[in-house]
Amino acid sequence: MAKTEVVHVEQHELVPGYPTRHRVEGGIRHRVASPDGFSLWMLRAELDDGSTIAWLATHGDEAVYVLEGALEIDGRVTPAKGAAIVESNVVTRARALGPTRIVHMGPRDPAPPVDGLNGSPATEGHGVHVVGPRGTYANTSDTIDSHYYADSTCPTCRITLLSVGRSFGYRSEPHSHTQDELIHVVAGGINLGRRRLASGDTVAIAAGARYGFRGDDDGFVFLNYRRDASLQLLTHGTTPRMEGGVVNDMTPVMDLR
Repeated sequence: MAKTEVVHVEQHELVPGYPTRHRVEGGIRHRVASPDGFSLWMLRAELDDGSTIAWLATHGDEAVYVLEGALEIDGRVTPAKGAAIVESNVVTRARALGPTRIVHMGPRDPAPPVDGLNGSPATEGHGVHVVGPRGTYANTSDTIDSHYYADSTCPTCRITLLSVGRSFGYRSEPHSHTQDELIHVVAGGINLGRRRLASGDTVAIAAGARYGFRGDDDGFVFLNYRRDASLQLLTHGTTPRMEGGVVNDMTPVMDLR
């Protein structure tokens, strides 16, 4: 695939069932939100009340972000704008509490990363993190609303998932990352050159690809997902900087359920 590839929400129909290696029961419909051939996958799904998604024995670190409604998982509730981090190879099940809409993401390769910036995750003690809307680390103000749900520093998983929000026409510096990533727009819109991403659209960005974006005048919210810890390079010739809650001086909030 190209270094960046956009998947618009209208490119894939909402169809019954689930395309991944999960067992589902009840009324569930999904829409693919990532390109074929990319190292990461993502989908949006609609669940009827009481519908379930079961994780079987072999899978990588995955995340489920709740757009609307709620999910009960391991006796805990993931509310709207919260996320459940299901660590690799954990067997569990999530149940929709009322009509629920989610974004579900994970790696194509089910094996946990072993050679990343933070080393290999522990092989024992894997579980599920249920994180509320405030996240684990946050950067909030009148115009900024950003939250990590996982930042690749957990001893037992290496996934990164964050929500990035601005309420004005923010323009990012051109930059690159050392990990493949998926950016999925939840609200508002962003522009990558001449390509506009609206709510429900996704861009897949390969590691090392340099890009910048401009937000809509009234702002945006997007999810950013990576399989492992990443470095960010802002300007050619400068030292790459580590990414994460602590190293980015975000406030620890630890909204864990």
